Amino acid sequence: MLRVGWQTLLIASPQACELTAFSAKGDLLQRSRCFIAIILCAASCCAYADEWEFRGHLKYQLTQAMYERDDLYAVYGDDDPTDHEIDFRLNAEKRRGRWDAKIDYELLALGGDSLEIRRALSAAGLLPCTAVTGLPSDDRRLFDLTHEITDRERYAAVHRLDRLSLGYSGERMVVRAGRHAVSWGNGLAFNPLDIFNPFSPTAVDKDYKTGDDMLYGQWLFDSGDDLQAIILPRRDPISHGVETDQSSFAFKYHGMKAGIDYDLLAACHFDEPLLGIGLAKDWHGAIWRIDVSVTELSDGGHATSLVTNLDRSWTWFGHNVYGYIEYFRNGVGEADKDYTTPSTALQERISRGELFTLGRDFLAAGMQIELTPLFNLFPSMIWNLNDESLFFQVRADYDWKENILITGGVNLPYGDRGTEFGGIPVPGTDYFEAPGTEGYLRASYFF
Repeated sequence: MLRVGWQTLLIASPQACELTAFSAKGDLLQRSRCFIAIILCAASCCAYADEWEFRGHLKYQLTQAMYERDDLYAVYGDDDPTDHEIDFRLNAEKRRGRWDAKIDYELLALGGDSLEIRRALSAAGLLPCTAVTGLPSDDRRLFDLTHEITDRERYAAVHRLDRLSLGYSGERMVVRAGRHAVSWGNGLAFNPLDIFNPFSPTAVDKDYKTGDDMLYGQWLFDSGDDLQAIILPRRDPISHGVETDQSSFAFKYHGMKAGIDYDLLAACHFDEPLLGIGLAKDWHGAIWRIDVSVTELSDGGHATSLVTNLDRSWTWFGHNVYGYIEYFRNGVGEADKDYTTPSTALQERISRGELFTLGRDFLAAGMQIELTPLFNLFPSMIWNLNDESLFFQVRADYDWKENILITGGVNLPYGDRGTEFGGIPVPGTDYFEAPGTEGYLRASYFF
């Protein structure tokens, strides 16, 4: 996850934090009862149905970071913070004829120096109250299926249902209701058409997207084309009421013409109309893609975002290699390198987890090199073309045993002070908000 300058720019309102905390306390008993009722219902279903399929994982990650002395994280805490993360997930799925049910439970915990630093930043008014732990919450979702286990100075943990849905698959029609995930668009690092919980361009673990409460439908045509529709209601994080201006309604038509795959997207997302088009085509052994979206902004004007990429696989000195290169234009990004006063549209998208960077133009590139069948190397780079700062990542995966994956890597930001990855000045101080140099080691057990 990128720790870029936006964290110091989205100053949370104390009144909003207090109201959210008061509402959470008042609804705690009701939420807990609802959560327990769902668990009991799921257990009852398991008891009376056979052939449930279970799978899951247990992951532990150790992270060591390093910051410069005038970095905000070093000023409010340790120069070299050490952190621990635990991710446990249990998935259950049952199919009966054309019907299926999915229930995915997850327990997420973290602890260490960075959490303590973020609490200090929040107390100083330099971090939104909702972004302290970084753990998922259901403040905006239709159903509250997340329960806080602990939230202490150096430790935090939640457990939740990330999938809870019922689906029907007919010959032409697919319908799914409940909490699940949908991915649209052709982006590899950045994805302007994936408006529902997209992954960060620097995310290492992309096994599961965070689920949303939605009604999803798909209609299949004789030609092979299909039409998809989504109704995704959300709550206002302050009033907790379901509001149209917080919700999303989207349609996507997918087809093929003259060897070109195309997508046509129309949506109303957080009360802003959005139109998009995506194209994909084979080109000299590679695949070329392009997505373009145009959004009518609520504060006036339009924002046009674009991503285009090229990727292919080949053999290099006897090793299998995959590589890609991608250009991304952020329609609400800052092109003049003045990151201390981002636009409202940019701040809103960052706070909702739809965007993760501040700049306007980016070039991304990455590779997967199979050094041995069990050992793969993943170098990648993100280059801010407006301020010439860079973010390098190198990751290695080793399939140690049949169900155990060992992952290690480093994140290396580079750039002058005043750039997005080099460090953004914090207004009123002599300090900078900058991503630290990080090294991490993860062990993942799959069952």
